Amino acid sequence: MKKLLIAILLTLLFVSCQSRENYFNKSWSTLNDRVWVGSEFWSNRLQDWKIQNGQLECVANNPKLLMRTTHLINFRLANISGNFLGKVDMGTLQSPQNNDAASGFLIGAGAKLDVLGASLIQQNIGPGAGLFAGISSSGNLFIKDMEDGKILKQIKTELSKINSFSVEVTSNNSQYDLILKNGKSKLILSGINKDRMIGNIALVSHPGIGDNPGSFWFNNLEVSGSKLEKLRESIGPIISTQYTLGNNILKMTAQMAPIGKTDPQEVALEIKENGSWQEISKTKIITPGYTATFKVTNWNSSKEISYRVKYIYQSSINIHENAFWEGTIKHDPVEKEEIVIAAFTGNYNIARPGLSKTEGIFNFDSTGIWYPHKDIVDNIKIIKPDVMFFSGDQIYEKMSPTFLDTENYELDYLYKWYLYCLAYRDLTKDIPTISIPDDHDVYQGNLWGQNGRSTDKDDKGGYVHPAWFVKMVERTQCSNLPDPYDPTPIEQNIGVYYTNFTYGGIGFAVLEDRKFKSGCADNPFISRGRPDHIIDPKFDIKKIDMPGKKLLGERQLKFLDDWTTNWKGEEMKIVLSQTIFANMATHHGPKLFRLIADLDSDGWPQTGRNKAVDVLRKGFVFHLAGDQHLASIVHHGIDEWNDAIYSFCVPSIANYYPRTWWPENIGKDREKDALQNMGKHRDGFNNLVTVYAVTNPTSFTKVSSNHEPLNLHDNMPGYGIVKMNKKNRTITMECWPRYANPLNDEEQYKGWPKTISQFDNYGRKAFAHLPTISVPGFENPVVEIVDEKTGELVYCVRIKGNEFSPKVFKQSSYKIIVKDTERELVEVIKGILPTQNPDEKLIVKF
Repeated sequence: MKKLLIAILLTLLFVSCQSRENYFNKSWSTLNDRVWVGSEFWSNRLQDWKIQNGQLECVANNPKLLMRTTHLINFRLANISGNFLGKVDMGTLQSPQNNDAASGFLIGAGAKLDVLGASLIQQNIGPGAGLFAGISSSGNLFIKDMEDGKILKQIKTELSKINSFSVEVTSNNSQYDLILKNGKSKLILSGINKDRMIGNIALVSHPGIGDNPGSFWFNNLEVSGSKLEKLRESIGPIISTQYTLGNNILKMTAQMAPIGKTDPQEVALEIKENGSWQEISKTKIITPGYTATFKVTNWNSSKEISYRVKYIYQSSINIHENAFWEGTIKHDPVEKEEIVIAAFTGNYNIARPGLSKTEGIFNFDSTGIWYPHKDIVDNIKIIKPDVMFFSGDQIYEKMSPTFLDTENYELDYLYKWYLYCLAYRDLTKDIPTISIPDDHDVYQGNLWGQNGRSTDKDDKGGYVHPAWFVKMVERTQCSNLPDPYDPTPIEQNIGVYYTNFTYGGIGFAVLEDRKFKSGCADNPFISRGRPDHIIDPKFDIKKIDMPGKKLLGERQLKFLDDWTTNWKGEEMKIVLSQTIFANMATHHGPKLFRLIADLDSDGWPQTGRNKAVDVLRKGFVFHLAGDQHLASIVHHGIDEWNDAIYSFCVPSIANYYPRTWWPENIGKDREKDALQNMGKHRDGFNNLVTVYAVTNPTSFTKVSSNHEPLNLHDNMPGYGIVKMNKKNRTITMECWPRYANPLNDEEQYKGWPKTISQFDNYGRKAFAHLPTISVPGFENPVVEIVDEKTGELVYCVRIKGNEFSPKVFKQSSYKIIVKDTERELVEVIKGILPTQNPDEKLIVKF
């Protein structure tokens, strides 16, 4: 008997555990008012839903916003036989309402997508859109097929102030029955294909069509059943983290969800020491933007340290709920011979035309939704880079996924920014990450910052949208960067983030190549069309290099002057910026119209471009950037081809606006079998460029990637990898399609990989050489060459080995400065003249 009772208890326990695995409920009755509706949900859009009045309310009733959805992301309908039951209380928020205004459940949404990708499903009809089961304001209990917009079945029901609505899915041989109940009303639809009962579950508030858009409230949600699949996804209250580590300083930003004003406003950072968690810092959440930034000095960079961000808040089941986000701070990899940097740009999430149209069909599968970019994330996990760099356009304001909403700047931006955070957070929590905003991040089509002034049109120079918004964007994306070189704000009290740090023996500089750039609308030479697009092939390109026009600005040039001579702990240098210093596109847009030159590119203004390239080559700096939607390897020239730095522009994560490099002139000195667009060219602004590789899209080459979905892969999306080998002083550039196996070099885009020497970044031909510098018994000192007649820095570099033959470019007298940066020892030798004797040496001893 005793054994029987034990067996019964074990069985009951097992059944209970099973049922809890397949059960979820949510009440909003006791929660503080806030926008963030809970860690178990994703709302479309963020600004369309709120917790208030002790319930979940859809506050959007705009006729442009049909089918507002809040998706469950911790459960979905699995591809297995079983049953499902969903219950919710709901009611209207105002009257009168359009007759077809409705609320209820969306089920079976995005069967071919993962739960995050499917969570973007809203308003549009199309494949994968699911079934809308609900109650209309006209008193109909209905089932609507969102794939074609047709009502499959409906009956009349009695409306109440509180409608206790349920939807039940039951297996019927190889098909399913769908049963809707409201009060005494019951609707049954039989014979539903099993494939329609896979995917996301969401709450829906639909305003209907007409002059009286409706909106609805919800509470006491329950879902259960053997067909439910429990997932590990969670969104908030801590969305993600990004950090950098350099010079023994940790900077970390925790991106928070939009918590309420009465919720706790502090976040803690804890690290694991001797097996237990210790709080090391606490900081306030900053609004707008909901960021919490930690700065920890004297960080122990020699070891890997587990961390977690902790936030205590009121949940549905606990007044003091502990939320954690855990990751690892990597040690500074100074011992590694090769430092690997993964680089990205253009984080477009969905296919055109986005999810803002109230008409037309959208494919809710991999042809329509590319978020959360799992293929890229999985590949980066294989590569295991030391640093990640996102060069801009982490969000697109107009169609990725919805239209620009200037009535809700903060929440509209966060809605789109969170998609970036969620897609890459499993990487950014563990890998030092640099993300910098570009034009679309601040809701502009192009950006000429002109020192931060306010403007009504972007090409006039300045920021179109409010300064507080620009500052919020930069805080969400850049506050984890090391402190800026010179923190003095620019106009409108907008801050700066250009900075540098040392990590893994590599010197990193981060530029803001558009914040100080002059506008172009006052250009007097262009008589028709856009002032930033030169379309007349007879145009005198020299005229547009107008006096006073700036690119990096004097502040950043001074910063680079200082940085190129500071080599403490550094063996090689790399600069990261939004885009490269050339006009590397001859054709633009879906129709690939020919463009002579684009003033949005950093090929203009030419004088400013040459200043930037010149200061960088003095430190033998390699340049990594994005923005152009066209990957490229370019060796830049100022006075002659190849006399300056190399740049690598990485491909877009997804590319809806293709560009092409195909100059009409045939390139000179091309490599064997290279196409005419390779080799030595002049870009649209007459800048000297030697091109080694580009990723022209299929629409131009007519050569398909043969990878589905073609609308994604034929526009040549992907990411870049840079390997900086300190032992060999080489830089290897890799360019990967997002579908490719990163363990197979043959799958890279044509022209990659390419390896150069660090010293190729000052390719200027020598006029003569100074005597060979020999530093017996000391490896890799820093050598600085200064022209004594002008006081100008010629260059500064950490040499390889203990001998170096300095090249110079004119007859003059030179000062040689040799540094042991670790012991802070310096030897200065003055009055050195070029020599004709290759055996002549200068012996330097510390």
